[in-house]
Formats: sequence, structure tokens, C-alpha cells
Amino acid sequence: MLPEKNIPKEYSRSINAAIDFILNNLNEELSLKKLAKVANYSPFHFQKIFKRTTGESPKHFITRMRLETAAHLLIMHNHKSINEVSIDSGFSSPSTFARAFRNYFGISAEELRSMPMEQRMNSFKKGDQKKQLLETDLNFKNIRPSDEMTPESLNIAVKKTESVRGIFVSTDLQDTANIRAAFKVLIQSADIYDLLTPRSKFIGIIYPHQGIYKAFISIEPHQQIPSNLSVMQIQGGKFGAYKMKGDLPFAFATFKVFAKAWLPESGYRMPDICGFEIFSQNPLTKPYDEIEREILIEVEPA
Repeated sequence: MLPEKNIPKEYSRSINAAIDFILNNLNEELSLKKLAKVANYSPFHFQKIFKRTTGESPKHFITRMRLETAAHLLIMHNHKSINEVSIDSGFSSPSTFARAFRNYFGISAEELRSMPMEQRMNSFKKGDQKKQLLETDLNFKNIRPSDEMTPESLNIAVKKTESVRGIFVSTDLQDTANIRAAFKVLIQSADIYDLLTPRSKFIGIIYPHQGIYKAFISIEPHQQIPSNLSVMQIQGGKFGAYKMKGDLPFAFATFKVFAKAWLPESGYRMPDICGFEIFSQNPLTKPYDEIEREILIEVEPA
């Protein structure tokens, strides 16, 4: 994405809300009119500011999100047929899905599904470029875990969490400078409205396929959130969890160990393609790679 710089805050908040709605409703009909209503703009104005903010048209963004979701389902959910995957990802027909998938990734859904699991999780073609699954298209393509990095060394365990409500700011998942900048904006807003408490949790929501990162701060149930801030709820559930400290490439290497080494032997699968990192302290107090974070990746029985 190549969004403009210096986007007005009211635009960013409205587009944040629309993107959050899209990610949570990919299998629903997502008309321009419906999304414009979520963002509280006319369809014409919404389409204009969406592209100005994200660098993509709403239609292109939705299609990309659906295709990335479909790829994840084809890899991780063998119990679902290709037709079921196309429906769950929001495509109107199997033929529409088949054309879009091949055009985007360079291979058919059937070809991907026929690969051995290890090969599926490694790579396939996206046009003329390598498309690495369970990674972003950014700077993490050639990351490989070291021999010393194992499920045992990460001490991966399954835990349950409660739902949490909070405010968020979205940014591109490119580097730690983007993450720090997003948390800086968010923390300043929370401080202005006295939303920070000793119990505030600083959480990063990572969408690795889509290249999206959401900086999130939890808000107490009794606290009122101003209408000019973007609000969302992280649903509780069962998660594979481990703690780590390191930069983004190191984090992505641990994700690979989780998905390739721990998950197949665990009896679980990943229902979604996002993960969470819970910071042990305010993200502005230390460099990103020096702060211990607890990684949570949602799991369900396989």
C-alpha cells in the first residue's frame, strides 16, 4: 500500500473502523454503501478517502483480504473443501474464486491443496514474485528459524483469555518504527482523555498475510471512550502462548516454529490468521526488540 502522508485524524479513524469491519465480516456482502455507513461518509467520499488513506480502492482491499484468508484456510483447514473455503472467504461463486486465486497467487487452489503440508506452508508464486505464507510480503521472506529455536525452547503452552475492549490505531506491518509511531499516537490520545491506568494492556494485533498491525490499548469497562477514537474488542478464547524478546524478523521466525513444528503435533489448528503480542511494559519506554512480549495465537481443536 502507498497511502498518503499527513492524513487527517478523522479520516484515519473512519477508515480504521471500516477496515476493522471488513476484517471481521469477510464472508458477508460488503457493499460500498454498507462500508460508507460504517465510516459515516457518503459512498463517493468514502471511496475517495479510503484510497487516499490506504493506497487501495475498497474493492481491491476486500479482494486481497479474502484471498489471503482463503490461502490460510487452504493450508490449515484440510477438513474444508475448496468450495467451502471460497464461501467462508466471501466469494460469490467457486468460479469467481478460482479465477481470482490463480490471478493473485499464480497457482490454482487445487494445486495448493494438493501439495504436502510442508510445501504448502513454505511458498508458492504470486505473479512473478515469491509469496511466502505465514509471513508478510515485506522484509521477512527469507527468515528461517535457527536450529536452536524449537517449541520446547519457546515453551509454548495453551491458555484461555477473556475478551478485552480498547482503542486502536492501524499501521503497515513494515518495521518497528511504524509500530512505535502507532503506539505513540495511541498513547497520546489515551493520556489526553485519562484512559491510561496501571491495568492498561499494550497489545499489538498482527495480520501477517495482510501486512497490517494494530496498536491497541485496553480500556476499563467503566471508562467512556470519546467518539473520535477507534474502538474494538479482542475476543477471548483459547490460544497457543509463548514469551519472546526480539525484533520483527525474530518474531516471524517464532511464528514459523509455532505453525510448522508445534501446531501439527498439538491437536489444534489456527482458525484465524492474526496473532497478538502483549507488551510487558509501555512500548515507548524501551526499543521494541528489548521489550518482552507474550505471543498469543488463537487455536481450536483440529
